[in-house]
Amino acid sequence: MSNLIVVIFMWLLVLTLALRARTRPDNTMLKASIVIAASLTTNIDGLYLWAAEKMPWPNGLDLAANVLLIFGVYYLSRAIAHGARAGDTVSGRETLWLRRAAVITVVIMAVSFALIDDPVPSFSFMLDYGSQPAAALYSGIQYLYILAVMVGTLATCLKNVPHMRRKRFRVGFRIIALGCVAGIVLCISVLVMDMANVSGNEELRRAAGTVYDVSNPLTVVLLSAGLAVAPIGRILSDLRVRRQIRVLEPRLRAVWLSTVAQTPAVSLVGTTAQSVTEGHRKRARNTADTIHRLVIEIHDWMDLSENRGQQMSPADRSIVNQAEALCLKQGRPL
Repeated sequence: MSNLIVVIFMWLLVLTLALRARTRPDNTMLKASIVIAASLTTNIDGLYLWAAEKMPWPNGLDLAANVLLIFGVYYLSRAIAHGARAGDTVSGRETLWLRRAAVITVVIMAVSFALIDDPVPSFSFMLDYGSQPAAALYSGIQYLYILAVMVGTLATCLKNVPHMRRKRFRVGFRIIALGCVAGIVLCISVLVMDMANVSGNEELRRAAGTVYDVSNPLTVVLLSAGLAVAPIGRILSDLRVRRQIRVLEPRLRAVWLSTVAQTPAVSLVGTTAQSVTEGHRKRARNTADTIHRLVIEIHDWMDLSENRGQQMSPADRSIVNQAEALCLKQGRPL
């Protein structure tokens, strides 16, 4: 059941990130999430056995899935670090270290996996074959790498969260930090289980297994939720802005018609009341661009007219102020 919860949350994260994939300049996080989700999907018991029986190498799917997990974690950690540092590039030395560590981890995993005696496909791989030193090395090396990544990502989040201006990023990366804490506990529990399997300490293995059963889904749920907060917050923010635009545009046009339209020479493009009305019907321009243009022309009218905007009613002035705030919020200069 916990495996299914993990898979569902990972694919929900993929869908969330995919919503803005076309407008996002860097989709490294989306690609990494897809790789990790595909890797975790193989942990579903029935699917694993069905696929393993069709492969020439018993439990080869376990190796393939864990290799995908390692590289998925590598690229995901880079994406999180990039986001936490507000777009600053990760140092080349740090990237090189992570890449080399990932490659070394995968090589050791492949070599140790080849030494494991595992004649029968098993969805509980470490329970069935974990007593072999090669299996302990195979599992231990990958979780040592993930542990190092979780510690580094946690440090990055804690260092950069206080400097984040937007609330959605602060909330998201705090949840990611909690996910990293859960991930650290998860990795330690796996390492303890590996040692317990080799030493034959069943009591210790069960105790660590209990921690694993809780920390495994908790890690994925927290990381997925934290990574989803920012894009969901952006989507909700865009919806609010669009709603504001729909309400504000006709009101601003009315202000424009009562001011700039009475002095056509003020218009930056020689716009007349008729063309504005027609443009409103045809939707030839993006509404946000139109609002920005109308605000600038109203500003010009206020600067050039003799009364300096004194003829504008408080209600009209309020509408213009709202439009100004909307333009500034979208990063449009006035």
